[in-house]
Amino acid sequence: MEWIKHYYTAYGLTIGSAITLAYLKEINPAQADLTVKQEQLPPHPPLQETKLHRAGLYARVAQNGPNQIWLDWGPLGQFLALDGRELIVQSTTTDESLLSLFTMSEAIGLLLFQRGYFLLHGSAVQLNGKGIVFVGEPGAGKSTTVAAFANRGVRIMSDDMVCIQINEQGKPYVIPAFSQIKIWEKSVDGLQLPKGVMDRVREGANKFSWHEPVSFEENAIPLEQIYVLTAATSETASQLVPVSQRPIELLSYFPLPETLLHGEPLKDHFEKSVLIANSTPLYRLSRPANFAKLYEFVEHLKTTV
Repeated sequence: MEWIKHYYTAYGLTIGSAITLAYLKEINPAQADLTVKQEQLPPHPPLQETKLHRAGLYARVAQNGPNQIWLDWGPLGQFLALDGRELIVQSTTTDESLLSLFTMSEAIGLLLFQRGYFLLHGSAVQLNGKGIVFVGEPGAGKSTTVAAFANRGVRIMSDDMVCIQINEQGKPYVIPAFSQIKIWEKSVDGLQLPKGVMDRVREGANKFSWHEPVSFEENAIPLEQIYVLTAATSETASQLVPVSQRPIELLSYFPLPETLLHGEPLKDHFEKSVLIANSTPLYRLSRPANFAKLYEFVEHLKTTV
């Protein structure tokens, strides 16, 4: 396809793209599993409001069945996800980094959802060949926690959205996303991270993108544990969630519009959540507000997982 200018790898897939996708690993031309192109979108059904927000914008969504989903970000533009294979972008912005930010978040998540992956709003690291996932409400400290691990030499797997695949034997694996952590300036300073190698996520924001020299895991890793981060306290304390409560807990951290979960997609998503709940310990973890205590937790988990 002549319009494809870049080839990348992320989420275990080869992506052929007409636009620049910042922080993804660029590769030689290859058969693309999914494509990203820019063109005028076809008319869509009525848009519905969502709770998704990014860079001060709230998204709206429309769909014509599970394999044709529109995501509208107001003045920035619209995305159309088709059959888990094609993402069409309609935008007039000349800010490549901003367009990349929106493309590689919920928009690409729509394609992963259509391909049958189980998605969580969270972050993940690889410890001793095992996938450790952190989920939580916005501001719970997911990226801060993963950044603390990264600064201690632990390989990261994803930040903001975790992609899980169930293999033929019914075992869940964490699929690596791409090497980037988006982190607020307060956490950058508190964790004493190398701000000099970071980029601002966008102009005027006090959030940074840490890409180099983050150590990144490029292989799918068995899912070992999930932590639900709760309000910060003076000490770290974890509580095992009963198996019967885990599916509902996992459903709470679906990173895409809730309106997508109905009919067969809801059935499939819930069945995967039950399978993961039955095979993976899930803990509620109060993250310490003290950065030194957070590093102690990192060192403790490194030696116990």
